[in-house]
Amino acid sequence: MTSPNSKANYEKILIAEDSLTQAAQLIYILEGRGYNVLHAVNGTQALEMARQHKPMLIISDILMPEMDGYQLCQSLKEDENLKEIPLILLTALSDPKDVIKGLQCGADNFITKPYDERYLLSRIQFILANRAIRHHEKMGVGIDIYFAGEKYRINSERQQILDLLLSTYETAVLKNCELIQARNELQKLNSRLEDKVKERTAALTEEIAERIRAEKALRESEQKYREFFEYDLTGDAIASADGRIMDCNPAFLQIFGFGSKEESLNTTMIKLYPTPQSCEQFMQQLQKKKQILGVEKEMRRVDGKTIFTIENNIGLFNDKGEMIAVRSYIFDNTERKMLEEQYRQSQKMEAVGRLAGGIAHDFNNLAMAIKGYCDFALKEIPTENPAYQDIEEVKKAADRTASLTHQLLAFSRKQILQPQIVNLNELIAGIGKMLQRLIEENIELVILPDPDLDFIKADRVQVEQIIMNLSVNARDAMPKGGKLSIETANVFLDQSYAQTHYEVQAGPYVMIAVSDNGCGMDKETQSHIFEPFFTTKEQGKGTGLGLATVYGIVKQSKGHIWVYSELGKGTVFKIYFPRIGETEEIEVSEKIIPDTLQGTETILVAEDEEIVRSMVCRSLREYGYTILEAENGMKALEICEQNKDKIRLVLTDVIMPEMNGRELSDLIQTAYPQIKVIFMSGYTENAIVHQGMLDEGIIFLQKPFMPMNLLQKIRAALDAFNPTL
Repeated sequence: MTSPNSKANYEKILIAEDSLTQAAQLIYILEGRGYNVLHAVNGTQALEMARQHKPMLIISDILMPEMDGYQLCQSLKEDENLKEIPLILLTALSDPKDVIKGLQCGADNFITKPYDERYLLSRIQFILANRAIRHHEKMGVGIDIYFAGEKYRINSERQQILDLLLSTYETAVLKNCELIQARNELQKLNSRLEDKVKERTAALTEEIAERIRAEKALRESEQKYREFFEYDLTGDAIASADGRIMDCNPAFLQIFGFGSKEESLNTTMIKLYPTPQSCEQFMQQLQKKKQILGVEKEMRRVDGKTIFTIENNIGLFNDKGEMIAVRSYIFDNTERKMLEEQYRQSQKMEAVGRLAGGIAHDFNNLAMAIKGYCDFALKEIPTENPAYQDIEEVKKAADRTASLTHQLLAFSRKQILQPQIVNLNELIAGIGKMLQRLIEENIELVILPDPDLDFIKADRVQVEQIIMNLSVNARDAMPKGGKLSIETANVFLDQSYAQTHYEVQAGPYVMIAVSDNGCGMDKETQSHIFEPFFTTKEQGKGTGLGLATVYGIVKQSKGHIWVYSELGKGTVFKIYFPRIGETEEIEVSEKIIPDTLQGTETILVAEDEEIVRSMVCRSLREYGYTILEAENGMKALEICEQNKDKIRLVLTDVIMPEMNGRELSDLIQTAYPQIKVIFMSGYTENAIVHQGMLDEGIIFLQKPFMPMNLLQKIRAALDAFNPTL
């Protein structure tokens, strides 16, 4: 018998096996012994490879697609160029009829699973040796062969001994000496032979029964593994060391977007990595570490889309320490990754919003004071005086500051909304001409309204502001012209959409989409567009508050906004407002326009900002009112107690130290119901509003306001109130 280190070990052996797991095991065993192994997944492929490579031996499974092992064997024996190639049938079947059928087809040996590695190798060595003997006999010479460590010269007479050895069922390595001795003594010990046969038959019967039990246990184990493999939600796959996918389960196909298992088997893992280099680096790490568990990775679907995974990867190694295969267990983490990113973005926007609201509060007070004192100065200076124009410019600057603070309040969701039932189609039609003037002549405006559009409940002016800001943004993205489309539709955001979009609740919505075919944005730009003061425009050409304002209005209106954009392919903003079934308009109280702004009543002004308090008090005194001042809520309450019979109205800021305006109002109106209260603020928090809506019965002045607005509001409140004395 040839040794493992002889030249026979470099001969080609062809494996025909459709189970990639079984094939990998055979390849591991044979390559470890130095054989050159070829692999076919069915009989048809095996026959073609046999014709091409002329292997020294073929090992074939019986049950295979397209052409089974019996058909392969018969086809080989009928082919003049291939019939001399020995064939071993390998199967988990245990019916003796299957063995007979295999031998009738011309099989040289029949091995059942599970098999012992040593037994398999001994069969292969015997069959290759037998082939060599037959070749030498045709040449008329003998050959030396080794059985159980002893050298024998094999010729035609010795061939009979070898045939007997090859036809027996037990392991040749352990039984060679016994069989040779039995053969030599056959003529002398004819009577004992029958007993030996019976004895061996009984032993073989028990061995076959044991093998049947082992095969049954193996099949049950394989069935359980296959069921787990097929129904596991984790994507499971086994790949060769060069990245070729050898087997995978349905979850793996779904995660990476394969249309079928056959498609995946024609793919390498390299195509599922962002770059070939990243795949190569990972395989090198796995070769070194043997296994990499719980690693988070960025991967690619076959359609090119990016996904994020959490993986366990385990390397399979031969006895030389070479990695021959990789087992991967992959969890699709894309949805959770997206939600985490949306959550982080939301938290960042909330933090910036709080900062913006605080800044707006301070800006409002300063802007109001500047505008008020400008008005005082303009009354005293003749129009022809050069200082008059300077003060006018200061007032205009204060107006621009007020506009910026208004946008900051919109972003921080601290402005006061006046919601009503709105039909978006009618609203868009009403501002259509204004939109056309906003955009360039080389931009086509297309409006696509849904004729059955439902109603929403929102602040009409703020919704108009959203459409105007998005239209201006689209215009700037199309400097060479293009198309601006505004579309409305009734939509239903289902649970699957809500699960992948942070803060979205499933339900019916009215959508408005504003899209352009301009320059588009990359992912990095998209992650910042709603932040205050972020802009991609040249310096001096934008405040960076347009989209921040849109974001704040939408969120305060309980809506959602999402942007979809690619460089060079344009941008679409989709806004979703909750849909309502009402159609009647909200009743709005008629505004009371007083006949005169003059008054003689006593008014208490509670304001912690001295510059604002002084300006307001001066404005009221100029129109005849008696003014009492308080720098905080506690001081105001003390003044009310001392002047309860004189004070007719309290004008209070909402946000003050020690006691806020709402707390002051509640105490005053409980103790002194004859005193009316008007609130003023540029930053409301939740003292007098809920979700941006004024509490019922509240009279409110939004900072910054003009003195005329203040006087009108106070005179109207005093004239409408009849105290019970």
